[in-house]
Amino acid sequence: KLNNQLAGLLLEHKDYLDSATEYERTAYNYPTHEDSASAGYAAVYAYREHLKVASQSQRNVIKREIIRSSLKFADYFPTNKNAAIVLVSAVDDLYALDDYEQTIVYGRRVIKAYPNADKKLLRSAWLAVAHASFDLTLYIDAEQAYVQTLALTDKKDKNYNVWTENLAASVYKQGEQARKLGNNKVAAENFLRVAEVAPNSKIRPTAEYDAAASLMLLKEWAQVTTVLERFRKLYPDNKLNKDITKKLAVAYKEDAKYIKSAEEFERIEKENPKDQALRREALNQAAELYVKAAEKKKALLVYTKIVDYFP
Repeated sequence: KLNNQLAGLLLEHKDYLDSATEYERTAYNYPTHEDSASAGYAAVYAYREHLKVASQSQRNVIKREIIRSSLKFADYFPTNKNAAIVLVSAVDDLYALDDYEQTIVYGRRVIKAYPNADKKLLRSAWLAVAHASFDLTLYIDAEQAYVQTLALTDKKDKNYNVWTENLAASVYKQGEQARKLGNNKVAAENFLRVAEVAPNSKIRPTAEYDAAASLMLLKEWAQVTTVLERFRKLYPDNKLNKDITKKLAVAYKEDAKYIKSAEEFERIEKENPKDQALRREALNQAAELYVKAAEKKKALLVYTKIVDYFP
């Protein structure tokens, strides 16, 4: 009791560091007593108060002390009403210090040990796990954690869209990882999943485009054209549309849909007014494809264009 009173007096006199030390002594250096838990909690509070007045050079040292004291409190008093709050705060501190592995360890501990904790606390734990997993390139874990974060978030929350973008990015990154490993099938599947998990995300157009590129390498021509036509419909003003036309022309040709391919080659000519060589080649391709499809009238019109445009 005397030790506890000493800690309290030091706190009153704003001697926060010594107060924290004495509160920890009160909490952990004596056999368990009625003030053990409250002293342990007060120690964390005193350290946090000291952080507010600590010099810049000492801030990271004090942050580590806060984390140490917080984790000790959660270990000694796991059923205390403040245990979940203290632990979540420590998880946030660990993430702020770029200690991603420990962030995940203790974030998951909160989730497992306190499933009935306040929704905001659980969301903070899931969010920390999500961010840390993403930073460690553990994108599958990040995706799962962002899903849980969003499930605990009201759609009207100002952060909902931000975290949805993070979810989309975690799925997109799985596609990138698969592509680097040469697994184009898995890459395409993940790129296409972006539309499922976050249909309005900013990264979706890029994901759709990359999905088509991976599918082209797999020679899945029917699926390529479906993805590209959808892209064109959804994003008519996207800067990638010229390239989409070129890819569609090739995909339809490979899929033996010669008329559609020819139409895309004609479109290439229209979309590139300054590139004379490309225009001429595109029209030649279109004419040949119309001939192959027995569309002689359309072929004649294109050949006439070639003569007119390039006399």
